[in-house]
Amino acid sequence: MRTLTALLIVCLMLCSAPIARAAELELWPPVPGRPVALFDRATSRYSAGHRGVDLAAFEGDGVRAGAAGVVSFAGMVAGRPAVSVDHGGGVRTTYTPVVSAVSVGQRVEQGQLIGVVGTDDHCRSMCLHWGLTDGLDHFDPMAQLSIPTIRLLPQGSTPQPRPPRVSVVPGGGRMPVTGRASSPFGMRVHPITGARKLHDGTDIAAPCGTPVTAPWPGRVVGAAFHSAYGYRVIMEHDGLRTAYAHLRGLEVHVGDELAAGTRLGAVGSTGLSTGCHLHWMAWRNGALVDPLTLV
Repeated sequence: MRTLTALLIVCLMLCSAPIARAAELELWPPVPGRPVALFDRATSRYSAGHRGVDLAAFEGDGVRAGAAGVVSFAGMVAGRPAVSVDHGGGVRTTYTPVVSAVSVGQRVEQGQLIGVVGTDDHCRSMCLHWGLTDGLDHFDPMAQLSIPTIRLLPQGSTPQPRPPRVSVVPGGGRMPVTGRASSPFGMRVHPITGARKLHDGTDIAAPCGTPVTAPWPGRVVGAAFHSAYGYRVIMEHDGLRTAYAHLRGLEVHVGDELAAGTRLGAVGSTGLSTGCHLHWMAWRNGALVDPLTLV
């Protein structure tokens, strides 16, 4: 009887070890975007639930490891690119859809770039699905953030929702390339596919090889090849995001800090393009806007 009891105790200790490790794990967010779908714990391991959190992200955005560990998976899952990082004790974080920049068995540090956001239809708009699991159960990765947001309120007061962030276009501003606007922002018939749809940027005609420069200071958050946009660079500014598509190639990397006027690439005709031009895009508070209204 004592032997059986001891075995049961050991079994419970071993079975609960990954959960304890998950509770102790401190994570950093893999992308800076806000949550668009929260964790929903299933009633059982096999019932419906949202076993992770969706964070707002754009295709080509850099994805960073939530904590130090070893890459345990980098490949395709159900047709989606994914990366998993093992943090010890069987606890791992998962990142989908992510085109891997690391390999299985590679040691990564917290905050290290592990890939870029890929294409997926999981969200209505682009997002990163971030999970935390021990292989059996799933946990909320947002509950493991090392620096939680704290709001101090007077005793007896009622919390009020935060006011929306006001998007302020950085001062100055200049055209990213010298040339004429050959196709404006708005609805049009696509010159290649023939479909009538939103032209999500402004086309600026210029010879291939013409330098493309940053209109405002900012940080590169995406630099990758896209089947439609070709070589594209995405930048984050103060309250503004911009993108530069159909470039001749990639000359900057995710994480680069660029001053206004710094070269970020050259005009090309990569992707779905009918000739040399720059496809310039902009978002304010996550909504597409005509970039020509910003300069």
